[in-house]
Amino acid sequence: MRYTNRHILEFLEDWAPQSTKLEYDNVGLLVGDEEQEVSSILACLDVTPEVVDEAIALQADLIVAHHPLIFRKLSRITSSDATGSLIFRLIKNDITVIAAHTNLDAAPGGVSFVLASRLGLIDVHFLKTQEVPAHPRGKETGFGMIGMLPESMELPAFLDLVSDRLENRGLRYAGTPGQIRKVAVCGGAGSFLADEARRQGADAYVTADLKYHEFFTASDVFLLVDAGHYETEVPVVKALCDRLRDRFPEMEVHRTSVNTNPVQYVFQEQPQKMK
Repeated sequence: MRYTNRHILEFLEDWAPQSTKLEYDNVGLLVGDEEQEVSSILACLDVTPEVVDEAIALQADLIVAHHPLIFRKLSRITSSDATGSLIFRLIKNDITVIAAHTNLDAAPGGVSFVLASRLGLIDVHFLKTQEVPAHPRGKETGFGMIGMLPESMELPAFLDLVSDRLENRGLRYAGTPGQIRKVAVCGGAGSFLADEARRQGADAYVTADLKYHEFFTASDVFLLVDAGHYETEVPVVKALCDRLRDRFPEMEVHRTSVNTNPVQYVFQEQPQKMK
């Protein structure tokens, strides 16, 4: 069967409808032609020069990204601009870009669901359901997830679990609960759900992009963990690939090999004292 970008858009619309995105967001077809034929897809978190290089090398027709390449309004597209130069290269190589961002955050089986699964949570449900706009097919949508660990864990063991499962040795955290069983998560920037996690009795809340003063809301019964924006969201790329392969078995679907995380960590056994 001949597939076009329109078929991919329809697949994403069924899973993560654009009507469920947050108002500020920019999702869907961002670069390219809806009727262009697709036989090879590259899935990623971010569209970077290295990812575009990879797409060209793989002869991919389409990049499906979580973060939109075009987010703010563009006043011009030039090769001297970082975003403009990427758009130039994409168009020259007939590569389309589709983004699924906050609509994929809100989708059943989306970003936070995959994060919860990665941490081994069971009996999960949305931390905060999305009332309007509703999913056009009646499915529940929302942000964040809350569930249970199979067994209670002490704080050090839980932090080791998060670090290992998300492959991040640089966790930031506050709070000292003795036992952790009920856990809330939100992939990416999720400070807006911390109060809801606490209200629902979570022992721990794992998210990213927490500000300094927000850590003061942690306590001896509530743990806040900042596990990194990239680290809490990138697991959804594999889930996206799996769904694309299930829906389009004849198509080549590649998961990017590029680590697009711009954040680097320095680890010292003993921090130097300030003079």
